[in-house]
Amino acid sequence: MAQYRILTFDGGGIRGALSVNLLQRLTEDFPELLPNTRFFAGTSTGSFIALGLAYGLAPADLADLYSEEKGKFIFTPSHIEVFKPKYKNEHLRQALCSVFPEDLRLKDLKHRVLVPSFRVSGNGTGSWRPIFFNNFPNSTTADVKVIDAALSSSAAPVYFPSYQSHIDGGVIANNPSTAAIALAGDEQGGGQELDDVCLLSLGTGFSPQRITADTTQWGAFEWALYPKPTFPLLSVLLDGVVELDVYFSRQLLRKRFHRINPALTKPIDLDDYKKIPYLVALAESYDLQPTIDWLNQNWL
Repeated sequence: MAQYRILTFDGGGIRGALSVNLLQRLTEDFPELLPNTRFFAGTSTGSFIALGLAYGLAPADLADLYSEEKGKFIFTPSHIEVFKPKYKNEHLRQALCSVFPEDLRLKDLKHRVLVPSFRVSGNGTGSWRPIFFNNFPNSTTADVKVIDAALSSSAAPVYFPSYQSHIDGGVIANNPSTAAIALAGDEQGGGQELDDVCLLSLGTGFSPQRITADTTQWGAFEWALYPKPTFPLLSVLLDGVVELDVYFSRQLLRKRFHRINPALTKPIDLDDYKKIPYLVALAESYDLQPTIDWLNQNWL
């Protein structure tokens, strides 16, 4: 039986409503899930959930963040995204401040947590690079405020402005599972043996995206702004590589890795808050029995 249990959450904007409602059902059916979790990881919208759980909140406490009313508040007003971000981040900050104290820091959280982001500009001679906000021993980011880590991880290009020189962690690890396994095994992090690790990964819905147009002559404008899928290059970065992390994680952990990622009937943009009722209904109807069976075999 693996001793080091990790719970991870993908990015996906309002599709986090699917993740948090699946999690709420899981905790009702399997009460041991959260008490036995040692380490939470989340990217972008998934960082809100991971940070909330590491803080000690229950899924029900986080569900309001994914209500249709709150989604509308976060994603309005909108701007033409060619010359400026589609949204300001003030409303998102206010929503996060309704969940987390403004002065709460990563080192203050009750549980270990990992939040990926990407720093696009450095101070002095520093270059752009991945940033993995965490509160493990010897972490250089333990003093970072939870609000700042969340805003850094969710600053999706085009949609939101960069935050403190960071953009959305989804450009490097929209599914943070592999990153979480790596940090758990790092001597400066968890120092865990791979055989002692098991991981439950919650996605934000498998989106049936594809480009039907002929891309052979596409330039910067088409890759950036072609309407189907919305912002195609960004969609490839945020959604296209998610399943690659699933493959790597499964190869590393084998049967000790489990993934929940319901298929969506159609693509849902990360700001399409009107689809939240559909996402909630999908979470309520999804068959969790295979996951419960896996948890009984690996999580107790």
